[in-house]
Amino acid sequence: MATVVGVVFQPGGKVYSFDPGGLELRWDERVICQTSRGREYGRVVQTQHDMPDEELTGPLKRVVRRAGPADEEQVKRNGVEAKRGMLLFRELSGRHGLELKPIAAEMVFDQGRISFSFSADERPDTRALQADLASRLKRRVELRQVGPREQGRLCGEVGLCGTGKLCSARYPCHDQPITLKMAKEQDLPMNPGRITGLCGRLRCCLAFEHPLYRSFRDRAPAVGRTVATPNGRGIVRSYEVLKDACVVEMDGRTMVEISVDQMVEVAG
Repeated sequence: MATVVGVVFQPGGKVYSFDPGGLELRWDERVICQTSRGREYGRVVQTQHDMPDEELTGPLKRVVRRAGPADEEQVKRNGVEAKRGMLLFRELSGRHGLELKPIAAEMVFDQGRISFSFSADERPDTRALQADLASRLKRRVELRQVGPREQGRLCGEVGLCGTGKLCSARYPCHDQPITLKMAKEQDLPMNPGRITGLCGRLRCCLAFEHPLYRSFRDRAPAVGRTVATPNGRGIVRSYEVLKDACVVEMDGRTMVEISVDQMVEVAG
């Protein structure tokens, strides 16, 4: 059993486990971590907890220290350098005749490496471009071809719900695939405009909200079943999942919202 904290390095990015190194870290604290790419600036999204050894993917790397004001200034300078690098990436990709779309650039905290993300219809040969960039930028260069969902996460923007940034850019990513079954179990219309996001893929919120709907359906009586309630017997006509309740028809005419915990299914 290992003691770990969960850290992300980008909004909506993967959560990585680190040895807290004896530090008592709170949620949302900024930290400097030693990673395979060098030292990186991250945010704690999972406080200290135990993880079974069999769930570890390799030797744990450590949180080096808490981040301070000087580190935050370094992150800002890195952002400026990444933007300059993106301009060069756009220019050189054109010179090399590559049909690709630059998406984002990220400078590692210690400035030892810069990573460029791009999209393309095919898999272009970027070796010459990578060597040219490394020669001009005087640091290691990483080129990543990303899909539509990752493009949405990197670019951000406002989600179709209008409540803020895209879910993929606000919350740590999930590993499970997003499927049409999730939309069906949430009683959503199979209208592409309702269930697909700006990236053209099924919306991330389907996966984030699915456990709530699945838990509700595991406990709630099916629509059309007879149930006993504090108000007497009735028939389940519909669901109010967010209220953890069912709409029950009483006496053949009155509709009443009743909590799932207050009803028991009985033989009709």
